[in-house]
Amino acid sequence: FWLKPPFRAQAHALAPIAMVLKKRKRAEVGGLSAVAKAARRKGSSGANGAAEQRSAAAAVALDANVDSDDEASSDDMGGAAAPASDEEFFETPDEKRVRLAKEYLGKLGAEKPGEDIQQQLSRDVNDQAKRTKVIVEDVKLGEQRIHKQGHRFAVTCVCLSSDDTTAYTGGKDCTVVRWDVETGKKAVFPGSRNRFDCGGHFEQVLSVCLIEPRSLLASVGVDRVVRFWDHRAPHRSTCQDTLSGHTGSITGVVAEADGSQLYTSSMDKSLKLWDLRTKRCVDTLFGHVSGIGCLDMFTKGRPVTGGTDKTVRLWKVDKETHLMFNRHAYAVDAVTVADQDRFLSGSQDGNIHLWSHASKKPLATATLGANHWITALSAVRRGNVVFGGTVDGKLRCWRFGRGPAVGEEQTPGDKGMLRMTEVMEPVSVPGCINAIAVGRKVVACAVGKEHRLGRWYYDRSQKNGLLLMPLSYHEG
Repeated sequence: FWLKPPFRAQAHALAPIAMVLKKRKRAEVGGLSAVAKAARRKGSSGANGAAEQRSAAAAVALDANVDSDDEASSDDMGGAAAPASDEEFFETPDEKRVRLAKEYLGKLGAEKPGEDIQQQLSRDVNDQAKRTKVIVEDVKLGEQRIHKQGHRFAVTCVCLSSDDTTAYTGGKDCTVVRWDVETGKKAVFPGSRNRFDCGGHFEQVLSVCLIEPRSLLASVGVDRVVRFWDHRAPHRSTCQDTLSGHTGSITGVVAEADGSQLYTSSMDKSLKLWDLRTKRCVDTLFGHVSGIGCLDMFTKGRPVTGGTDKTVRLWKVDKETHLMFNRHAYAVDAVTVADQDRFLSGSQDGNIHLWSHASKKPLATATLGANHWITALSAVRRGNVVFGGTVDGKLRCWRFGRGPAVGEEQTPGDKGMLRMTEVMEPVSVPGCINAIAVGRKVVACAVGKEHRLGRWYYDRSQKNGLLLMPLSYHEG
C-alpha cells in the first residue's frame, strides 16, 4: 500500500503468479522430503539403496536451500501450522486419547511421587462428576413413615449416609440418634441438659454431619462444642473427641467430600474452618453483621451461609473473600446448594430465591407469602429440583428451569426466562419441618412441635420424630 498507484497495480497483478510459483515449489520440496523419509526408514542396501540414498541426500540439500521467506509464506497466506511430528499428524482419535492419558499419568507421577495415583484419579473423576448438571423429572414421593420413639423433644437436624441406609438426627433433648432407614431400629448417643459428664452434648443439638471417609459423625449445638462420634458405635457410646473455639451457639456443620476439613457456623457471626488431621482451627472468617443461622456446601472451599442479618453469603476460602446477596426482608433460616453455580435461600418472609455467583440479583423466586415461614431447604445435588419445608408443616417441591409452568401456554418471553414452579401438591407433615435431607431414594425430614431455634410456634398436637418418604425421579 506504500507504493505509488502505477506500481501498486503491477504488484497486485503479479501477486497470483508469485503465489502459484511458491505453491509449486513447496509441493516439489514436500515430495522430495517424503521420498527422503521413506528411504531413511527402508534403509536398504545395494544399487537401488544407493540410488534412494542419493535421492534422500538431494532432498536434504533442497530442504537446506529453501528460502526462509518461502517457509513463512504459509503463515502469511493464513495456512494452518505444521504438526509437531508425523506420528501426531497421522494418529487416530483413539491413539490420541491414549497418548493424552499417558501424558496425564506421567504428570501425576512426576508431581506427586508419594501419593497413590489411584486416589488422585478417583478425586478427579468425582470433581468432574460434580460439574455435570442433570435434569430431574417425574418427582414422586411415597407413603410417609414417622419414627417418634427416639427423641423426647423436637428434632432439629438430620443427615443421610451415601447409600441411604442410615439416618442421623439431633434434637432439643441433647441426644444424637442413629436410625436404620428400612427397619426403624435406633441407637442413641448420650446427652443430657446441664450434665457435663454425660459423654455427649449438655445443650440442644442443632446440626449433624456424616464424614464417611473418616468414619466420623460430627454434631454441634448450643453448648458451643463440636463433637465427633464413631457413626458405627453401639448404643450409648460416648463421643470420641471435641473441638472448642466458638463463643456462641453453633448452628451448622458441613465437611468436604474428602474428609480433610470441616466448616462450622455460629451465632457469634463467624465461620470457622477446622483441619480434621490435626483437629485444630485453621481459619476464622467474618462478614455477617449478625448471627449465622444456616450453612451448606457442595463445592470444595465454597460454603454458603445465611444469617439473621437478612443476607446470604458465598465464601471463597482460598481467596479469603466472599460475595453478599441481600434481597430478603427478614432473617434467612435455610440455604442449600444445587450445583457448582447455583444455590437457594429461604427466609421468614416466605420467599425462596435462586442465586448464582455471577449475578447479584436472584435468577428466580418462589413466593409463599408472609405467613409461610421457610424453615428448611434441600436440593437434589447437580439437579434442578429443591424441597422446602415451612413452619406450618407443609413439604413442597419446586423445579427451576426455563419455559412456562406446567399447564400454562408458552409466550415469546418464556423461552429464555428462568422460573421456579411447584412440581407436586404440598404434602402435610405432622409437625414443623426443621431440616430436610434428600438422598437418591429417600427424603428424610426432622419434625417437631416447635421451631429448632425457638418456641415462637408450638403445637401440642404435632409430633417429634424422623419422617421418611420414598423418593423416585428420572434424570435427563
